[in-house]
Amino acid sequence: MSAPPFRLLYAAEAQSVLDNLERPQHQVKRTKVIKTLRLLRDIGPVHPGLHSHRYHSITGPNGEDVCESYVENRTPGAWRIWWIYGPDADTLTVVTIGPHP
Repeated sequence: MSAPPFRLLYAAEAQSVLDNLERPQHQVKRTKVIKTLRLLRDIGPVHPGLHSHRYHSITGPNGEDVCESYVENRTPGAWRIWWIYGPDADTLTVVTIGPHP
């Protein structure tokens, strides 16, 4: 892991969610997601507003720790971004984006 800024890569599932958020009816949610991705990229997971932490329920495709960062908080169905470090030291791979289960 290196220091920010990070390069963001998107797994197919995450890219699909971002593509879906392009629809006009999702503009508010898209704005929140883009802001969160920008903070994750430019400041990193340590930004206090992201509340980033390891997500214990799942692991990445190669056994990596999956982390989550908040898009929303104290909202029913609050959205999260799940990501892993890598494949390179300056890279975060966004696994998926969506409501907290």
